[in-house]
Amino acid sequence: MLEVETVNSKKTKDENVKLAKVFKALSSNIEKNNELLDQLFELTLESESNHQGLAPLRSILSKDLSAAREDKVTVEIKLTFMKINDIDTVDQKFQSEIFIQAKWHDHLIKPDEKVFEPSMMWTPKLIILNIDGSIEEEHIDYSILHSNDDNPPRVQLMWRFKAFFKENLELQHFPVDVQDLTISISTEKSIHEIEIIEDQSSLSSVNTQAFLDASEWNLYNHTESYRDKTTVEYARSTVHSILHIQCRVARKIGYFVWNIIFIVFLIIGLTFASYSIEVDNGDRLAVNITLFLTAVTFKLVVKQSLPTISYLTYLDLYVLAALIFLALNATQNAAMKSLAYIYQLKEVKIYDRNSIASLAVIFILFHIVFGIYIAFTKAMENAGKRQTLPGKERLH
Repeated sequence: MLEVETVNSKKTKDENVKLAKVFKALSSNIEKNNELLDQLFELTLESESNHQGLAPLRSILSKDLSAAREDKVTVEIKLTFMKINDIDTVDQKFQSEIFIQAKWHDHLIKPDEKVFEPSMMWTPKLIILNIDGSIEEEHIDYSILHSNDDNPPRVQLMWRFKAFFKENLELQHFPVDVQDLTISISTEKSIHEIEIIEDQSSLSSVNTQAFLDASEWNLYNHTESYRDKTTVEYARSTVHSILHIQCRVARKIGYFVWNIIFIVFLIIGLTFASYSIEVDNGDRLAVNITLFLTAVTFKLVVKQSLPTISYLTYLDLYVLAALIFLALNATQNAAMKSLAYIYQLKEVKIYDRNSIASLAVIFILFHIVFGIYIAFTKAMENAGKRQTLPGKERLH
């Protein structure tokens, strides 16, 4: 019986402590609200005596009521890509579920204060610059962490949401390209008030297990970050800090190899089958023109897979080279048909065999040179991307 009474008294004591904390927080908020009401009452009397209408009331209601700080605050950011749902190459955007953890020290918080009130206390006012549309499934939570040493209390913001994000894709190497998916975090406050850095004790991360676009992309298990400044997003000249945090994906080439590249390769190869037709027969030219029009159709298919860009991708170069090769074959057919009217058929066949051999050499050399070109340019331009990924994978 004595033990049961002791346990019950302990539970009652804990509940009383919790209630006391809640009442203390409520009384603090009531005091702040009373101060605000007193200011509103004074402004109401002042506006009536000066015939200013509701202008003073609007000024105080639109004023930022959160606590002001004279010192520059350092905010540490950790970002986690919880889930990446869709990477849209044509619209150049991706959908992701993001978790952001921000923390900063606040000496204005009292040692016994447990509840954080964002409307009355200092907050970094974080914003996402490259968001496309509205935020969905948003959850925001604040907490106060007191330390045992002389350091001031630390505030921790946990922000989770889902949205679409704009991304300028670099498609020169399409379809063997590697893309950065970036989240650009900034603040409404200037660089004189706040400094945004990546969390020094906990790295940003990406959840590869919840990647829903794995049929088209490979997601790498690491993130990178870099800092920047901007005035573009704001109507005034103040400079604002930006922290860019990005993960990396590599496109799987299989779909484009078997559905476009391989079929275009077969179309080019079929031009040599047309040489089984007699050199003085006009059907040769008709066959090559038909193959040319078929290759043009595949060029339009490639265009549907890409946004409107002003440069050529690897796949564009290959399809255009195929069209040029088909045009050379059509030119050869027309030339041999014309020579058949001038020279004897036996001599024309000799010219025909030599030109076919030349075209075959061009066909083989093109694929060798094009393969070397892709390997060289990727090694030069993607040195900071695909080739550095294995080491970064081990770090995470």
